[in-house]
Amino acid sequence: MQEYLPIISLLVLAVVVAIGFIKKINLGFFALGAAFVLGTVGGMKASQITAGFSSSMFVTLVGVTFMFGMASQNGTLELFSKKVVALVGKRTVLIPILMFVLSAFISAIGPGHIAAGILMTTFAMFLAFEMKINPMATSLYAKLGANAGCASTLSITGILAAQLSNPMGYSGFGLHLFLSTLLSGFIFTLVVYILYKGYAVKADNPMKWSEIPAFNKQQRITIIVIVIVVICCIGFKLDTGLFAFLAASVLILTGCADEKKAIKGIPWGTLVFICGVGALVNVINKLGGIKLVSDYLSSLMSANSAVAIMSATSGILSWVSSTTGVVMPALLPIAHNVAQTFGVSYVELMSAIIATSFAAAISPLSTGGAIIMSSYSASKETTTEEMNNMFKTLFLLSVANVLINVLMSWLGVFNLGHLFY
Repeated sequence: MQEYLPIISLLVLAVVVAIGFIKKINLGFFALGAAFVLGTVGGMKASQITAGFSSSMFVTLVGVTFMFGMASQNGTLELFSKKVVALVGKRTVLIPILMFVLSAFISAIGPGHIAAGILMTTFAMFLAFEMKINPMATSLYAKLGANAGCASTLSITGILAAQLSNPMGYSGFGLHLFLSTLLSGFIFTLVVYILYKGYAVKADNPMKWSEIPAFNKQQRITIIVIVIVVICCIGFKLDTGLFAFLAASVLILTGCADEKKAIKGIPWGTLVFICGVGALVNVINKLGGIKLVSDYLSSLMSANSAVAIMSATSGILSWVSSTTGVVMPALLPIAHNVAQTFGVSYVELMSAIIATSFAAAISPLSTGGAIIMSSYSASKETTTEEMNNMFKTLFLLSVANVLINVLMSWLGVFNLGHLFY
């Protein structure tokens, strides 16, 4: 029985997702039940099963959506978006570019994709609703930008890559890695831009700048609080979710928002949806389902396919785990062995692994996709069917992004012509 658990776990995941979409039920509750049954059969303790329900992700999602929900409720985001639209004027096609560039810049100078991605993606979603433009596309531009800029030498990803690689004798690849990840993010952003017709973005702009009212006292306080959150989370690397709760408390105490309305606006169903599926995937990982897939890919490896297969492996792992917490520590040492065995460039392997891992990070199973879903349901009333469709769309986009990066790896794009290393 034990030897069949990896296969069984993968089949359970497929069944859960299929039933969720067919019956239009909340996948989170169903996934938690399936995780309990599967984990129990696999000999896991209850504490091991529930460990996959990410408390840190839950706190982050609740805190950020709670804070931005207040900013939406008191009209701050609506007024701010009108001012942004007024500045852009008729050049609303610049909005997607603005979202990507600003997110990439913030990500590159701070701790990377986590804080910058959460803050910018949430803001982009609320902004899109206020401007009446595509919320999915607008938030994707922001998240893809945050991922694209996250591997600079100043960010946690770039620093971790150096820490993991230096003991193996590799250094001086900082610019190469940063440009590789930036290129990967830019290419898929271009795909999303074309897919969602970003070149044809048109937002309502009924007022000129002079016709837009000034921020009132509560709105000014809200803006100050959000700016402080951005500075503290990016500049001082404080926890985004916990700090957002502190910021929300300040907004309540200063009378800037209605506490009861803000709490009702938190998308509890979506949060259970996200974390419940994550718990099931964690059980599958513990039972060997993910390793089964990764081992199969590794068995296919050769000198010509090594970079592409390592890229694909990182993408698959990233769908169910953290890039910096799991993928990089697990795969970079393997990349060193592969480089020596097959005579390929370690820096190219590393760049492909990290870029593809972040390509998968728009999946709803990751923080990036999760914050898009939670922000969407916090911005408007949604149905379970709508959430299921968004889950499917984000996951398919994530798959497409990974496939594009695997193709780039196979074509040798991540060696960047050996210009930077």
